Amino acid sequence: MIQAKTSELSSKVLEGKPIRLSFHYHTRDIARFINSLLMKLLANNDMTYLQSVVETILREMIVNAVKANSKRVYFKKHDMNIEDKEQYTNGMQNFKSFIIQEQKALIRDLKSGGYRVDLIVRKNEKGYDVLVRNNTSLLQFEKERIQYRIDKAKSYSDFSDIYMDISDDLEGEGLGIPLTILFLRNSGIGENSFSIRSRGDTTQSAFTIPFHLQPLEITERIQKEIIDKVEDLPTFPEYIRELQALCLRKDVSISEVAQKVSLDPSLAASVLRLANSGGFITARTIENLQDAIMIIGLKNLNAILVTVSARKIMDEHFSEFREVWKHCNKTAFYARKIAEAQGLNALSDRVYLASLLHDLGKIVLFSINPAMMEWLSSFPVERKVRTSTVIEEVSIGISHATIGRLIAEKWKFPEYLIESISKHHSPLNASPANRDIVFITSMANKLCLIEDKKFDFYFFEDKVLEQFELTGEKTFNAFHQKLKDMYENQ
Repeated sequence: MIQAKTSELSSKVLEGKPIRLSFHYHTRDIARFINSLLMKLLANNDMTYLQSVVETILREMIVNAVKANSKRVYFKKHDMNIEDKEQYTNGMQNFKSFIIQEQKALIRDLKSGGYRVDLIVRKNEKGYDVLVRNNTSLLQFEKERIQYRIDKAKSYSDFSDIYMDISDDLEGEGLGIPLTILFLRNSGIGENSFSIRSRGDTTQSAFTIPFHLQPLEITERIQKEIIDKVEDLPTFPEYIRELQALCLRKDVSISEVAQKVSLDPSLAASVLRLANSGGFITARTIENLQDAIMIIGLKNLNAILVTVSARKIMDEHFSEFREVWKHCNKTAFYARKIAEAQGLNALSDRVYLASLLHDLGKIVLFSINPAMMEWLSSFPVERKVRTSTVIEEVSIGISHATIGRLIAEKWKFPEYLIESISKHHSPLNASPANRDIVFITSMANKLCLIEDKKFDFYFFEDKVLEQFELTGEKTFNAFHQKLKDMYENQ
């Protein structure tokens, strides 16, 4: 239900029709619904790298709106005047424990009291407007406190400044607004995009997700550093390019290819290892290159050339990011099995290679600022920030998929590889010619992200799930479990 509904709503927004969601409390199901909707809108513009940023900002806005309504319930229930500053200060001492300990009663009281929060999303020429409204007005001293936090946050240079400087015993830890301002600034959305206003009995917070991020100095500097790193990467060695050309020749002899392969001991070892693997049925151990190449075929040899060369170059420059390769290996395994399950055996080798290389850009990205990545990886759990691509999400404004495309183009990868690398987070933008490969690569990657709690079934586009006949969550989970069992038993 969530899957179909959020796809329907995202389509309306893309058509220029504003949508409104109303609720009384910020439950987990509501959060999943909203995040599913946002993911689909961001994917349409190849901006999924903003997912965690937008989720975090919007969550802070909604939590603050619900909290403002909950205060009115709390003060009324305890027969206190919220507009009296002294009573307000005394009442807030126990407010935080109230909203935690009496959550069920609070939700009921919010509903019976007519308190609600509205989320409005609309598209304009420059981006998506996101507005959160609650039907209570801000008190004057609340306005002053909020403005103080906004002004203060604009003076911070990084996230650690918040913890060193912000402390608000009255309202809680005081992280929400400064966190929002910094996320907006560092993502390139822009801190001036955020606003809070209160008129009559309505308070509204809002920001705009622009289709083109603001060219901040830090963004420009880091983007240039990334592009320079990509440009500094060496091309494939000449003998590898010659071998690739040989693999495409119809009149080539196996002995000629074998002789060329033997020039690189590590490549020769990879070829022999593949020929003796469980993927090929042989009655004996294959010990010479000619037999090995005959068994695996020139198409698989070409795939080895690409994989070994890319891996060797990346490891020489960025050897510390082995976890990325571990993720890619699992993704590739899943991709091959998905292709086979779909009866697309002819594509199994291509989707395996595409999935094996889909995160090339992430390796370069993470090399830019490993200290920042480490800090963000330990970001407070209570903020519920996903950290799947944290560097790009909060600091750079360029996706690892785009960086991967730059690398793939530099190394003159075939078009299907370039497209699967660049669009593995936005599969609906794939060309018809490479649609199946991109869809499978994307699906395999997201299955692995679900296992790492960085993605959710409800974030999938229904068109992708329909392609694999996995529209029901139970069916989807059963298929996912089957793949996990295969991987563990391989």
